[in-house]
Amino acid sequence: MTQNILIIGAGIIGSALAFRLGQSGCTVTMLDPSGTGGTASSASFGWVNASYENSKPYYLLRRHAMEAWTRVMLDLPNLPYHQNGTIYADFYGVPLEKLHSEHGRWGYPFEWITHDQIAALEPKLARIPNRALFCGIEAQVLPNIAACVFREQAHNTTYIKTSAAHLLTKGDTIIGANTPVGKIHSDITILAAGAHSQTIAATAEVSIPLDKPAGLLIHTKPTKQLITHTILTDNLHMQQRKDGIITAGGDFGGSSIKNNPKSGSCELFSRLQNTIKSNELEYSHHTLGLRPTPLDGMPIVGSPKRGLYIAVMHSGATLAPGIAELVTTEITTGHRDALLNIFHPDRFAS
Repeated sequence: MTQNILIIGAGIIGSALAFRLGQSGCTVTMLDPSGTGGTASSASFGWVNASYENSKPYYLLRRHAMEAWTRVMLDLPNLPYHQNGTIYADFYGVPLEKLHSEHGRWGYPFEWITHDQIAALEPKLARIPNRALFCGIEAQVLPNIAACVFREQAHNTTYIKTSAAHLLTKGDTIIGANTPVGKIHSDITILAAGAHSQTIAATAEVSIPLDKPAGLLIHTKPTKQLITHTILTDNLHMQQRKDGIITAGGDFGGSSIKNNPKSGSCELFSRLQNTIKSNELEYSHHTLGLRPTPLDGMPIVGSPKRGLYIAVMHSGATLAPGIAELVTTEITTGHRDALLNIFHPDRFAS
């Protein structure tokens, strides 16, 4: 049966959902006031991986999502996705041996590379470690641009540049949302508005326990190719986009360096200059994005109330196409994949 779906949020999660739901035959309406591919997506590092200190269920979900990127590229080859691989010279205090041992037994394709191999892969690094981990299946994506591609290519989808003021209810069922342009009714309303989802859900007395740490990134002016892979070194992660811009951050935990974006940006750029051998690096600007992070660190994916579905998480850059596949199957067939079981919002009910 064709369903009428309302998606609140047009970042990479909401837009990937619109693409897959529209492809399945659903009629989709998307709401987002920005039109730029989402607030968090626009300020994301865009690293696609399954290595970030995961429990095994979360690791398996991320692996599924990485494979989903390969599948969705067959439909949308113009997505700004590039499987460039990652060099781990450091991992923010986590021993690389631990990372290799844990993920290796799960089947993650980590391999050790030597000093000479690192130097051959990235000759512009100022300090070459004795060894590092390499993962060739990891990738980079521009989440805000990918969100726009998903949205523009979504079938049966109407995009309205507006916000959701509050959810509409009828008895114990969510039936849509009220907006500045009027009421929009739906069979299912999906909250994929990142950090804003918490406020919107509260209008229907639904709690979404979120932290919203700020993620600071710096961006250089375009330059010639200096690095090829995503590189993690001591207190710095960096990658160079196809347009020549290098993006770098200091941590994945959410703190702006010294809690001051301006001084933090100066510190990050100094680290970048000390890490890459080049006189051509020029600072452009910084971005500061709120990362919608559930309190236990894991995605919130599921229906807490009839007519309402929640899809809120950090690491949308990795998870978006996989979440879109799994949620589309659940909504259109009623079958919830076991991969999603531990991520249901009901886990916070107690």
